[in-house]
Amino acid sequence: MSDAQLELLASRAGLAVDWIDANGRAQKVEDRVLRAVLAGLGHPAEDPQQVEQSLLQLQGGQQSRHLPPLLTADHGQSLDLARYFPPHTACVLRLEDGSPLHLDLDAESRLPGSIPVGYHAVSIDDEHFVLAVAPERCFSVADAVHQPTPRAWGLSVQLYALRRPGDGGFGDTQALEELARQAAERGADALAISPLHAMFSSDPLRYSPYSPSSRLFLNSLYAAPGAILGDRAWRTAIEACGLGEQLQDLEQLPLIDWPLAAQAKLRALRALYEGFCQGEHPLHEDFASYRRAAGEALENHCRFEAIQAQRAARGEDLDWRHWPPQWRDPASPALAHFAEEQAHEISFHAFCQWLIARSLERAQSAARSGGMGIGLIADLAVGADGGGSQAWSRQEQLLANLTVGAPPDILNRQGQSWGISAFSPEGLQRHGFRAFIEMLRANFAHAGACASTM
Repeated sequence: MSDAQLELLASRAGLAVDWIDANGRAQKVEDRVLRAVLAGLGHPAEDPQQVEQSLLQLQGGQQSRHLPPLLTADHGQSLDLARYFPPHTACVLRLEDGSPLHLDLDAESRLPGSIPVGYHAVSIDDEHFVLAVAPERCFSVADAVHQPTPRAWGLSVQLYALRRPGDGGFGDTQALEELARQAAERGADALAISPLHAMFSSDPLRYSPYSPSSRLFLNSLYAAPGAILGDRAWRTAIEACGLGEQLQDLEQLPLIDWPLAAQAKLRALRALYEGFCQGEHPLHEDFASYRRAAGEALENHCRFEAIQAQRAARGEDLDWRHWPPQWRDPASPALAHFAEEQAHEISFHAFCQWLIARSLERAQSAARSGGMGIGLIADLAVGADGGGSQAWSRQEQLLANLTVGAPPDILNRQGQSWGISAFSPEGLQRHGFRAFIEMLRANFAHAGACASTM
């Protein structure tokens, strides 16, 4: 096989074939690594024939004049669509707020620059795409605190270490809400927190927030049930499980016992849910409204959690990549049948997501109403576990069979393998960057800012 052809394929697929290491020396990516990564991207390259075929496939896709699913524009600047549509073609936009907008392309087939900032659904003839209109500049700290030369300050906290009486062995959003209120009273404008991404409720040993199951949802163990449903309901749930003494013991430990504390809280949450389902409750409609708004993404996450719970009880493999074929496809008839049979279990996991979402919402509200210009700063993990619910439900947009890391450097001479998946560049393009957009929206939902560290 020609090294030049393999490197050409890699370059056209968006891969770097060489780099400068931490010592300033030029390095080349080994051919075996290029072939493995290309295969993970869907471009087989094991022999010259495969390389040639993959090159032709890539070239055909790159030369296509087909309208992409997402186009971008700067606010105030027109968008040239002459490549796709003739002049004066009628357009229908459904703006991000849901309102319709009817207009025509101009004499040069351009959309006007007056379209507001946001993500808008556009229909022209029989074509449909998303138009992302960017603001003229980014929102700044000065905008947030309403000062032209801001001198803002804030705190940072690892949420699990933010302890309070009655927390059951680790910090939660009730303690976060109180800290936000007190910090705001003292003039803070921001409160940075550790990642709160959804983990694996059936596998409490996997508690690193930097290798989550999903960056679309939250870790329900951090919920503040007493703040949402009342202390009495929460105490009743704990008593129903006989967990009172165990939770007190867990609170006294010098270090967090994640497996025991997680299992105990999950048991109490199940008891709380059973009580919530009995008779009428004033928050039933709020729960239903949350579930409707969260839509298919939430249902998929909860189905994944329910499947893992069932398999954990049987001692079966929890990694979806090793499941039978009918379980690996979120849209399979088998999954639809499972969802009907396990509706109560799936609803329980949705209930847990509702609790943590409302709990985090309270903490951000306390920060902002107390005077913080920014409020919570969410920590966005670099990636998600390839065996988690996000990779399972977004298989065309995440590279579940590739993991990211870092090459050797001065401190880590063997390099680093982080064990987390990454977005598929081509998959994102095909789907209009939906997985990336929904991830950002999820992490900004209850925060004033978002940070990501490597």
